Amino acid sequence: MPTKKSAEYSLKPNYKLWFETDGVYIFGPGACAILIAVLEEGTLTKGAEKIGMSYRYAWGVIRKIEQKLGTRLIETYKGGKIGGGGARVTEEGLKFIKAYSELREAFEGILRKTGSLNL
Repeated sequence: MPTKKSAEYSLKPNYKLWFETDGVYIFGPGACAILIAVLEEGTLTKGAEKIGMSYRYAWGVIRKIEQKLGTRLIETYKGGKIGGGGARVTEEGLKFIKAYSELREAFEGILRKTGSLNL
């Protein structure tokens, strides 16, 4: 049987990063983006708008994670007549931002060094 000449492929490695526990998704890029936007904007409404999400969707993402973890990632507060309310990222939320961001940067550093593969 004749053998075919092997094709050459130029491949670029990639990845998807998230945190899970017992095989269940907990935290990923969307959740991290929400927390960072809240940190920068001071409200969930403005944070969600900044990253192109609806308030309802962003709040749902955070609430699901908080329920799975049993801890708060965001604390909201009501404002007075002037200025309105806001939100702040909790210490736990900051830990998740830091851990996810550091791990993502480590992965991206490896990918930058690797470049593409020719097989």
